[in-house]
Amino acid sequence: MRQHQQAIAKAEQAIRLCLDNLEQDGHRPVFHAVPRVNWMNDPNGLIYYHEAYHLFYQHNPFSPQWGNIHWGHMRSRNLIHWEHLPIALAPSEAYDRDGCFSGCAVEHDGRLYLFYTANIFTSPQGLPDDLLQQQCLAVSEDGGLTFRKYEGNPIISSPPEGIGDNNHFRDPKVWRHEGQWYMVLGTKKQGRGKVLLYRSENLLDWTYVSVLVESDGSMGHMFECPDLFTIDGCDILVVSPEGMKDHPVSGYFAGKLDYATGRYEHEGFHLLDHGHHFYAPQTFQGPDGRRILIAWMPMKGSELGKSWSGSMTFPRELTLGSDRRLRFKPVDEIARLRQRATRQPPAPFRLEEGSLELGQGTELELIVTFNLRDMTAAQAGIRFFASSREEAILGYEAGTNALFVDYGHLSASPCERKSVSLGNGRPEELKLRLLLDHSAVEVFVNEGELAFSTLLFPGPDSRELSLFARGGCVDVEQLELYRLGQDL
Repeated sequence: MRQHQQAIAKAEQAIRLCLDNLEQDGHRPVFHAVPRVNWMNDPNGLIYYHEAYHLFYQHNPFSPQWGNIHWGHMRSRNLIHWEHLPIALAPSEAYDRDGCFSGCAVEHDGRLYLFYTANIFTSPQGLPDDLLQQQCLAVSEDGGLTFRKYEGNPIISSPPEGIGDNNHFRDPKVWRHEGQWYMVLGTKKQGRGKVLLYRSENLLDWTYVSVLVESDGSMGHMFECPDLFTIDGCDILVVSPEGMKDHPVSGYFAGKLDYATGRYEHEGFHLLDHGHHFYAPQTFQGPDGRRILIAWMPMKGSELGKSWSGSMTFPRELTLGSDRRLRFKPVDEIARLRQRATRQPPAPFRLEEGSLELGQGTELELIVTFNLRDMTAAQAGIRFFASSREEAILGYEAGTNALFVDYGHLSASPCERKSVSLGNGRPEELKLRLLLDHSAVEVFVNEGELAFSTLLFPGPDSRELSLFARGGCVDVEQLELYRLGQDL
């Protein structure tokens, strides 16, 4: 316990020294969860506990680069104001000396239990496969402020022989079902990702049950950050496959888990987000029953000259459509950030060839609905983070019936153009909801059927916002624009 306390004290001292020399950064998000300084990755331990929402996260308190992974900790009463708490977990023991990797939190008998992956590098180089990963436990008895590592760690030392590799065996997610505890874990074998299911009576002794899903060879080489939860009787399994594309990918299966046999019957894999920066999502159930998701928005802070690296998405409420596909929307608490509505023309109106200026800003929520039935324009959409030198574009292309994002015209950290088909038939309406928070950009399409999350770094003068139509006209049925900011 003393070693752990000393390791946390050392990390907190490093953070204080960084904060003393912190410079103002116009790209730092305001209403998204970001670290005090330095590196952030995967959200961990999302839970509503002691009348507050808790967000733990992977954190390097010493550098804006990945490494020396601790668990940072934030707390919120309303999902929009995040209070930084002392670091929860630090590498301090022989079994986790090279990092306290991702995991989860559960409440039991009033205590808060953190499950995490202990990491050891097994070669001096710390190569990607030279790891030993085991599952461990820490417990808080003071409301989640301090944690004591379980003296019996590790609680799971390796996957079953022949089932998984213990150098890639991580990210426990635990939940309770009909009086028993269950855990999913990510692993790999022969270059194919898997999700394993475990069962326990007491949170300490775990029994392997089954392989829930396995890559068929087209879904990368490792399944990270699994999460299993139920919405409207459907069991949703979230995974983040490594090596599937050239950018982070996270998605889900919809199906039914037979808890007695461990067999998971499921449909195909669907992306949770089509943006450039969305990974390692984790969900939890709020006190009102909502299923809420938060994911990591990765960035290379050191290459951008930043004192911080990484953000979380704004919390999203998940629901299930009649097609057994998830829908996503910002939690309703976002209304508390709407300081005042900006002036805009009353809808409906016709947007002719050209653009309609809506003002300037980088902390905004824009909701616009285009009527596509009588659209003659080849393209229509939103131009933001714009100036005479650069711009970001979110648009609809009539010829391909596709939504596209084009960030290639930004001067710093540009992203390639991406498009997603809206199906075989053109919809009658297209509803776009855009959140801007300095560098964090989140887009929700048609009441959350699609989402795009990206971190962008425009110049300080790139603040213009407008609607556009090219090659014809389009009718605008709805237009709402809000300035967003922290209320006091």
